[in-house]
Amino acid sequence: MAFRIVSIEHPAEVHARNGQLVVIESEGTASIPIEDIMMLIADAPDIRISTMCLDMLAVHHVMVVTMGRNHMPSSMTIPMVANARQSRVAYAQATMPGDLRDAIWGRIVVSKIQNQARSLAILGLPGAEEVWSFSQGVMPGDPTNREGAAAKCYFQHLQLGLNRRCEDPLNSALNYGYAIVRSLVARSLVSTGFIPAFGIHHHSQLNAFNLADDLMEPLRPAVDLVALGVVGTTCRLSRNQRSKLREVALCKVDLEDRIVSVHNAVSRMSETLRGAINCGDARVMQLPIVRPIDDTDMGVGEKCA
Repeated sequence: MAFRIVSIEHPAEVHARNGQLVVIESEGTASIPIEDIMMLIADAPDIRISTMCLDMLAVHHVMVVTMGRNHMPSSMTIPMVANARQSRVAYAQATMPGDLRDAIWGRIVVSKIQNQARSLAILGLPGAEEVWSFSQGVMPGDPTNREGAAAKCYFQHLQLGLNRRCEDPLNSALNYGYAIVRSLVARSLVSTGFIPAFGIHHHSQLNAFNLADDLMEPLRPAVDLVALGVVGTTCRLSRNQRSKLREVALCKVDLEDRIVSVHNAVSRMSETLRGAINCGDARVMQLPIVRPIDDTDMGVGEKCA
């Protein structure tokens, strides 16, 4: 199973050769097995990737993320290599009954809120019990917006005075980490046969990744734990900060009765979402529980620099 996130941070030529991703830079050449890569990040000007390389990356379901001048994602590729049951999965997704859609979203909201409370407890911050209380009484579809109320309370405990819509060093770290998880989820959904534009709760006509935004919600607190450990004093993230944030993919979470990486949890979440839709039972979907960060889990991010 793919497990590496490769980030190219200097001008380079990128090719595919004998199953290897070959990165040619002024300081030398690096080769990495394509089958080991789950995401390629192009984070520098003048990076040239051959069409043969893009094709090989798509065949192996590698998400290619292009970063802008601010080092935030400006585009993501979606491999078009079909899942064996693509049309069946897409049809079930598009025709999902409203009550099932609401039941799934309700479970996602409860999982997200409870993970936010767990994150505060892990960080030793106040407010865990208050945030947890918002998860009580969440109804299918969350018509009373317990998710929004919990988020407002949670972020005030995470950092006093934090406004998620304003420029802030913590916001920069959170946004970068969320973008990495969003890319992982989008990649997994496509590999499972879903159409990521068709969401369960998110439904913006301008968003090609509505379903990814739905599914990543319970994993946001895992990013928060990493971001609090790397946040600096400026909004512009350093190379080292970005590298640390990419390592959220290997952070451990509980999933049912197993401890797995965020990357593996995303795959299982996508698979069990498909199962929940097929059998009409939201309880089939598996959702993660955040754990304290273990430094031995880190190290997924690789730089070609």
